[in-house]
Amino acid sequence: MLDIAVEHAFDHAAQLSQSNGNVDGTQPGCALLAVGGYGRAELAPYSDLDLLFLYSAQRLSQMKPVLDNLLRMLWDAGLAVGHSFRTVGDCVTTALDDPHLRTALVNTRLLAGNKGLHNSLQEALEKDRRRRVNSFLSAIRRERDARHARFGAAVCLQEPNIKETAGGLRDFHTALWLAHARYGYKTLAEMRGHDLVSENEARKILNAYDFLWRIRHSAHFLMRRKTERLSLDMQPMLAEQFGYKPGAHLLGSEKLMRDYYRHARELYLFSEAVEARVADDELRASSWRRKRATEGKSEPFSIRRGRLQFDGEQDFFDKKPLAILNALALGQAARVPFDYRLREILAQSLRNIGPASRTSIEVSNAFFALLRRRGRAGYVLRSMHDLGLLARLIPEFGRITFLVQHDQYHHFTVDEHTLRAVETLDDLHTSENKQRAHLRSVFEQLENPTLLYLALLLHDVGKGEGRGHIARGAKLAERVCRRLRLKEDEAKKVVLLVKQHVTMAHLAQRRDLNETRVISDFAAGLESLDALNMLLLLTYADLNAVGPGVWTEWKATLLWDLYRRTRKLMTGEDADFDDGVERTRIKEEIAAALNPAVPLSEVERHLALLPDRYLRITSPAAAAMHIQMTETVKAEGFACRWTRHSNTSAELTVAVQDRHGLFADLAGTLAANGVEILSAELNTREDGIAIDGFMLRQASTRQAVEDHRYQVIERALRQAAAGELDVAALVERWSTRNAPRKRSRVIPARRRNLPQAICDNETSVSSTLVEVHAIDEPGLAYKIANVLARLALEIVCARIATEKSDALDVFYVTDGDGLQLSYEMTKSVERALTDELARVDAVIASPKLQMMPGRGLNEKSRSDHQATPAGCG
Repeated sequence: MLDIAVEHAFDHAAQLSQSNGNVDGTQPGCALLAVGGYGRAELAPYSDLDLLFLYSAQRLSQMKPVLDNLLRMLWDAGLAVGHSFRTVGDCVTTALDDPHLRTALVNTRLLAGNKGLHNSLQEALEKDRRRRVNSFLSAIRRERDARHARFGAAVCLQEPNIKETAGGLRDFHTALWLAHARYGYKTLAEMRGHDLVSENEARKILNAYDFLWRIRHSAHFLMRRKTERLSLDMQPMLAEQFGYKPGAHLLGSEKLMRDYYRHARELYLFSEAVEARVADDELRASSWRRKRATEGKSEPFSIRRGRLQFDGEQDFFDKKPLAILNALALGQAARVPFDYRLREILAQSLRNIGPASRTSIEVSNAFFALLRRRGRAGYVLRSMHDLGLLARLIPEFGRITFLVQHDQYHHFTVDEHTLRAVETLDDLHTSENKQRAHLRSVFEQLENPTLLYLALLLHDVGKGEGRGHIARGAKLAERVCRRLRLKEDEAKKVVLLVKQHVTMAHLAQRRDLNETRVISDFAAGLESLDALNMLLLLTYADLNAVGPGVWTEWKATLLWDLYRRTRKLMTGEDADFDDGVERTRIKEEIAAALNPAVPLSEVERHLALLPDRYLRITSPAAAAMHIQMTETVKAEGFACRWTRHSNTSAELTVAVQDRHGLFADLAGTLAANGVEILSAELNTREDGIAIDGFMLRQASTRQAVEDHRYQVIERALRQAAAGELDVAALVERWSTRNAPRKRSRVIPARRRNLPQAICDNETSVSSTLVEVHAIDEPGLAYKIANVLARLALEIVCARIATEKSDALDVFYVTDGDGLQLSYEMTKSVERALTDELARVDAVIASPKLQMMPGRGLNEKSRSDHQATPAGCG
């Protein structure tokens, strides 16, 4: 239907130009071609029409008016058009430096005009392909790598781009383009006809491609615009459209995404396999690999062309199921991937891995041998997972395969997160990063790294069973350890790590480690130094694998402080002697970092005015900066410093004379300027100077605060600290006018009883701990602190943290006399906080459907076209 409309528009444009005397009535000197997705006859509802206006060089002046008339008619009809205006020679030469154009020209269809020109283009492109096979292949690979780097190189992203992410539709196209560059094939049917893919493989790929296309079509119709990212907001709506119903443990959207990931992985592996096949003629085995290929006749494996090859019969693994693990051991030792033929044979042989294999002592020993290699466990576990072998041996892991997590915290599915955690541990072992040397040293001290790798593999398996994943996961881990024939003491360690896998991060980030009971209770639950070492490394790997920006140097410092203090308690080391030596070293480093230099006595005075925990969690460079800031406060009354750590966050340190309600006003001022607090660390010297540190990001972009905004924010903070601003009014105004209109909605089936506020007089001996758990929103820290200020409470310490779309904020408070709160007062605090935060509507309605951009977009396209010289696209 669309082809007919475009063809008629072309004919009308030609007639219009002819009537104006611009075109003669002879054979048209141009051809209108569909290229790219339109050329493949694959067009999503709101995708652009990609058109190539091919003309004869001698007819340029006559053909340009035809194009102008055609585009005007298509734009006026409300169509979004991508177009170029070229000769055959232009197409060939421009494509040499433009891989996007080259791949778009693989599939062209004549819509109207001169068929001879279209044939000439196809002949010229084919001739050029034969001459430049290797450069074409390299260009396709570079484009794919750049695309994966931009949109995600992992199939199992929480919010994948259905077109561009690894495993998306573009990976299927990439496989076709690779086959075309090497062999000249343009379709999957041609590849099947020449035995480049098997019948079974072609059937699976077509099913996967069809599934993703149906999802993409529905996403376009649902949003009434071009959209490729499957956002958390959209997934439940798509699931409802496709008839996915919630079950006992999974939401309908989780079932939908599990099917998406399964099909997307098929496309990703297909693309990888095709690349390996077309690269066979490019790669040559090194002399070492050729030597390895001739050694040993006991098993038919060799390493050629950078891959583990299989030279045996099809039924080899049917007769020797254990040989599958032997093949994995060979690939692990040589650090090479499997050849596509070996992968296919192994996948077909998995039917022999069943209940008997899971309880086989030989299989267990072979599996543990694979985990015993520090730095290489991630390779083998990911290979097993890709083959489907991991879920065969450990069915509990199969329940978290392709399981999406509906929150703003986890960037990947549970299985992908788990594998990345294992790979993070591998990277730690092989890395030479000096900042991680202390963690590497702990890794080398482990008695049995196999147990840590197994605990990492199992730490989130409880999520496949629904709510309460830690307790469920511990029971499942106990069952797996028993089935794998682990010794009782070893199984106990694995289960302990699974049970405690979030404890260390929570204590480090939410508790004041100066409280001796926090350390003693934590140590009592671990039982051994080896367990502490493994839990530290598991926590490090777990946090690093959550998503970009989750692991920070601030969290690293807190975690190491908790580890160091617990280790001293467990080993009975002379803490006083070590602390004295360490304090002297740090004081000297602080003094050396000051410019101009100050006497060591001034450094000692600064540290003496602050609590002990300040020295443990503050770097010498930061402490030196704080000393300089306090001098500025004495002279000017206020000091502020910015440090940009990454593209996603910036650190702000504010020093000012402390007063009641100061933190609330600072937090509110940041909120009123569209800045979110990711974490906060509050310290007040005994002379009344507050030194408050904040990790921040811009609310609208979720990126670091832009440099040009620093001065405006600093001015507002200075006024707020001086009591010159109506902070409450500013926060309300910003929330009304500038807060994001659409926030991620909370899935009803996953709603918890939020907000919650709990007061605790047991954790600290001198203050009351107030823990607030609420849906994250702009200005939340201000609202909490403001309630505490209204109740005449003093904030001694605060830990602000955002996880999983929720705020988990902890405040250590005292009454006006510096004492713990009474029981009656704790209940008043809990009620006041709950009442204040309950006013926030936690469930956000679905985003309003947007209409097609229509004429506004077309006017922009029109101006772009008019500004483009002839012959350029």
